Amino acid sequence: MSQRMVSINDWLIRQKRRFVLQLYDEEIQQVNEFQRFAEFGRLSAGLIHDISTPLCAAVLTLDELRTESPNVKIRRARQDLHQLERYIVAARKQLKNESSKTTFSLTIVIHQVAMLLTPRAKVHNIKLIVNTIASIRLYGDQVKLHQALSNLINNAIESYDDSSEYNRVVKISVSKTSSRVIIKVTDYGKGIKQKDLQKIFEPFYSTKQEIGRGIGIGLATVKQNIEQEFDGKITVNSKYQKGTCFSISIPVKTKS
Repeated sequence: MSQRMVSINDWLIRQKRRFVLQLYDEEIQQVNEFQRFAEFGRLSAGLIHDISTPLCAAVLTLDELRTESPNVKIRRARQDLHQLERYIVAARKQLKNESSKTTFSLTIVIHQVAMLLTPRAKVHNIKLIVNTIASIRLYGDQVKLHQALSNLINNAIESYDDSSEYNRVVKISVSKTSSRVIIKVTDYGKGIKQKDLQKIFEPFYSTKQEIGRGIGIGLATVKQNIEQEFDGKITVNSKYQKGTCFSISIPVKTKS
């Protein structure tokens, strides 16, 4: 066998070995990710069970206080706790592979989310601006959309740091074409670095980990809810230190 044939054969062996090792590494990464999902699912199921009892007690207490004293803040706290109850019910149904799809008003959901997060925004001196269309109705899981919008708006609030003194607003806007509804959540905060933009929707990837916040499931869950529950799409446009805009596109359809 010529020296050239030996060199080619050695090269092919090295390439095959490298390919096999690469496949092995990818398989190990997938197994690790599946294990993390399984552990997260187990912890989530336990958390849903554990949180139900004190939540129910808090709601009942606020219900009693509402009859004794019609305080606006008590009413707001009661509404927030009832929304948390709906989240838990939705999570239980998801664990059981049950669906809660209905026709609902997009405007009502957006205003509910804005009302829920307004106190948090005020603490950070941020104004929420809502521009929506009253007549739009969607078909799907209302709680899942509520969760998705809450996550995006909360992230927008957190995008501002103490050095941002001007233009501290978060805009929630709705527009409509003949076939789709577009929901945008825009902030003028710190933005997202280019290297993170391609990964922010990946499970367990978080830009907040460096400061001890976030486990990287928020945006992954948002993407899953929009795509699976509403057949929609979510995109992001961001410039570092300039701001970020998340855009949700949902096809207009009614219950078949």
